[in-house]
Amino acid sequence: MKKQLFAAVFAALMTGVPYAAYAQEAPPPPGPGGPGGMMMRADANHDGILTREEMLADVDQRFSSMDTNHDGKIDAAERDAARQATMARRDGDGGGRGWGGRRGGGDGDITLDEQRAQATRRFDMADANHDGKIDQAERDAMRERMMQMRGPDGRRGPPPPPADAPATPNGN
Repeated sequence: MKKQLFAAVFAALMTGVPYAAYAQEAPPPPGPGGPGGMMMRADANHDGILTREEMLADVDQRFSSMDTNHDGKIDAAERDAARQATMARRDGDGGGRGWGGRRGGGDGDITLDEQRAQATRRFDMADANHDGKIDQAERDAMRERMMQMRGPDGRRGPPPPPADAPATPNGN
């Protein structure tokens, strides 16, 4: 379950689906590196290469813009406000579609440290050669890995069991 959730969150990052720390702003036009979804919003110099420093600076800026009461946490009300703002920009009405977002630690609040750690894990997963940069080839490779995780119907999730697999988990 944890792997599936992580894969879904990373797929959202790579494909441009909003999540809590990235919900406040509309995407800038693609840079010279081509479209890269949400991840490339952080490419501050628009050179098509995302560095760890650019990514962390973007996380910090977005977190700060969502933490409207400046208590160092993004709570459910702040997430909802960000969702409403995002939907209003997209739909013009702020409603209609469901929208998730990470719920943070045990209290449901998201701290900057949690958000930075989550973003760093995603960055490290995409940075295949571990040089502290994500280029177009690495984005393409990650996108391909995520596409391979999709089921035959195009939805995310585990693949169906083989035809000769037992009908129940215990084989009974």
